[in-house]
Amino acid sequence: MKRYIKLLGALTASAALIVGCTGISGEHNSAEREAQTSKPEDVSADDMEASAVEPADIPYDDYEAWNALLSENDISEEFRDSLSRFAFDSGSAVLSGEGGNAVFSPVSLYYALSILGAGASGETEAEILEALGVSDKAELSDQCARLYRRYEYTREREKLLADEYGEEPSDSAIRLADSLWISEDITLKPEYQDVCAKDFYASSYHVDFKDRETAKRMGQWISDRTEGVLAPEIKLSPDTVLAIINTLYFYGGWQNCFDEGLTEEDGFTLRDGSEVTVQFMNRTDEMRGFIKGDGYALSGLSTNNNCEVLFLLPDEGTDINSFINDSERLEEVFAETEGKWRTGRVIWKIPKFSFGSSFDLKEALMSMGMESMYDSLKAEFSGMSEDPLYVDRTIQEAHIGVDEEGVEGAAYTMIAVAEGSAMPQEEPEIVRMTLDRPFLFAVHDYRNDVWLFLGICADPSANQH
Repeated sequence: MKRYIKLLGALTASAALIVGCTGISGEHNSAEREAQTSKPEDVSADDMEASAVEPADIPYDDYEAWNALLSENDISEEFRDSLSRFAFDSGSAVLSGEGGNAVFSPVSLYYALSILGAGASGETEAEILEALGVSDKAELSDQCARLYRRYEYTREREKLLADEYGEEPSDSAIRLADSLWISEDITLKPEYQDVCAKDFYASSYHVDFKDRETAKRMGQWISDRTEGVLAPEIKLSPDTVLAIINTLYFYGGWQNCFDEGLTEEDGFTLRDGSEVTVQFMNRTDEMRGFIKGDGYALSGLSTNNNCEVLFLLPDEGTDINSFINDSERLEEVFAETEGKWRTGRVIWKIPKFSFGSSFDLKEALMSMGMESMYDSLKAEFSGMSEDPLYVDRTIQEAHIGVDEEGVEGAAYTMIAVAEGSAMPQEEPEIVRMTLDRPFLFAVHDYRNDVWLFLGICADPSANQH
């Protein structure tokens, strides 16, 4: 797989560095990183840079203080449940009907909708909050801020540990970023921009959406914050007066690398019964957790940033859509796994793959109950502006890549707003995770119980972007 980037520092709050596969090293120096996070050129004097997360300023070895800081920024159990429920509701709505490869980031969409919801009112506010699984905007903003800070503080801690031991920071990363792009034709309420800056760490840029350079600057902002994995050509309606953008960047090196010498070609059976030849990574884990469920097998591999990649292989003759089309079953097989895990020998045969997806999310979100925000007459965003506004477009682009070293993923979500009228057995059971037919995958931040990506690998030979 072509590596799009070598990554920034990882997330870990453990007392010692967690080291994954060798051969993965960061290539960006500090000047490059600073350039990547600088604000766009020619910004207005009215632009507002996002509030920065204040450095913890805690010694690397003060474990009690670090644990206290991370606990202060832990998200609530109720919010974890809301994130999980939304992940599978939206995942089913977005991925249903996809005939080929597809990858989607529920957490990126969640953040973009949360920023939109912070400025909603009336029926529009109620629909958005219900879909997000929360009842109070202030609590939603607070919980989103906590998760953002946890990612920042764990990255800061990992860098301190690396500096102390004279090591390069791990390449693993989970990074969120938000921004508002505001037309001079509308006036956003200062209190709304303040919430966006302080709780969502969103920068505000005042732009002319009729100027072609605006779309280029927005695309560059996305590219900078996804390490170049995404380089979108943004297309804007001349009616756009506000764009809300969230980005997510992820890299996790396998805790135990695949031996490239064991990678070999073999056949992968497509949905129509035809076969393509692809590169398969191979290894055997003598003691690995797995689930043998009704019509599927599931097992996972850990990355070096407290995340895991779960692979769900349908049984022969079981349609992959039977999982995707039912959000409750999708959540059941990936998330409601307590008491189902067994331990045994897992024989892995995983195709290397790298592909991207682009989605127009309007129909999916309307199917989830968010209808009024698209209606120029019914949408209510009085918490955002006195101007009548409605949502014109909701789109997401995402990319995922898997090879012997690890997993890299990136996504952006843009909302464009317009003016309106188990126990081991004595003889371990053997499970063959031979992913030689269409399968599902999920990237799960298990420390914070956040589902970062859900996807379908229907044809690993197709490098789509």
